[in-house]
Amino acid sequence: MRRLDHRPGEERLLSNADALGRSAFPGPAYTGPTDAQGLDRGTGQTKDRFILLDELRGIAALSVVLLHASQLFGFRLTSQASLAVDFFFCLSGFVLANGYDQKLRSGLLPNRVFLVKRAVRLYPLIVVGVALGALAALVPTPVVPLTDILVLTVGALLLLPLGLLVEQDAFAINNPLWSLCFEMVASVAYGSAARRRIHFSFEIAILAAMAIALFHVVTIEGGIGPVGFASWRAFFEGFVRVGFSFLAGVLIFRWNINHRIRAVPPQIPLFLLFGVLFFPFPVHGSMYDFTCIAVILPVVVALAATVASNNKRPFAAYLGQLSYPVYIIHQPIIRLGAQFQNLTDGFIPWPITVSCTLFAAVGLAHILHICYDAPVRAYLGRKFSLN
Repeated sequence: MRRLDHRPGEERLLSNADALGRSAFPGPAYTGPTDAQGLDRGTGQTKDRFILLDELRGIAALSVVLLHASQLFGFRLTSQASLAVDFFFCLSGFVLANGYDQKLRSGLLPNRVFLVKRAVRLYPLIVVGVALGALAALVPTPVVPLTDILVLTVGALLLLPLGLLVEQDAFAINNPLWSLCFEMVASVAYGSAARRRIHFSFEIAILAAMAIALFHVVTIEGGIGPVGFASWRAFFEGFVRVGFSFLAGVLIFRWNINHRIRAVPPQIPLFLLFGVLFFPFPVHGSMYDFTCIAVILPVVVALAATVASNNKRPFAAYLGQLSYPVYIIHQPIIRLGAQFQNLTDGFIPWPITVSCTLFAAVGLAHILHICYDAPVRAYLGRKFSLN
């Protein structure tokens, strides 16, 4: 079974990110964003608008794009952007609790309607992402058997890890989908448990147990990178990965932490997130990843939530809106760009190809958000009476 995890004739640098690149197709596996792990902006779903969280979400998504571009085009980039997905899981837990806790607990919002809302939020762009992933797998010629591509496509549309059945990564057609699979799992668990009154001490016990399990997982794998998609073991370990970070985000809201601490300048959480994602020195994968996931990233979410919503950051909202579309489409676009570079045999300097590819991904994400995702979600919201 063919598995392409690097460009022909090149030696890959061994790093934590290398564990992310074992897709069957010539592209790196996904490491980071969703909302997808998102803030449901413009839908009236949240009580408060956390403008800095929008900005951080966009920055984290772009860090993942840069990481994947560096892996595929072969330029050197010091990055731990695999941790971006854990930031998004934590962010998702916080924002969903902020938007839905009271409605779910009071019964004003039935759990079934909540899950339909989440599906409507995620699925329009999932369909586009799967279609682009299938296109990148077929052009210019299929890199794996057509039957495997069909299995991968069906699995991706259903958010099922069928890639593991054909000796590929769980969602090799477009690896960002592995985190959306766990995002939906977390949403189902949250919607089912939100109405129950859980004692404070029990919440602490659950969080501590998840932290111990997370430490065990990153120790086994040597880091968080492959957890969630690289094998059956890694896939099941993904439940621990999403479980800790999502629960941490929910508890930040329920324990009112962002209101108990003093507001900080926005530069502090920005600096912390940049430091996590682009730490410039060699790190011990498992300990660094665990410390960031268990301590630093929840602190970033809590601190960013203290920043006043009237803080004038006009670019922040745009970054937040763009993060999910660019996350879901960037990997197939980068694969297509790299294949074009290979076909031209380096006739066009690679910095130009990389720049054009990244601009194409961002531009297409912008168009999809304006012309497809927002209108389709608005239509589905009216059709299912979700507003």
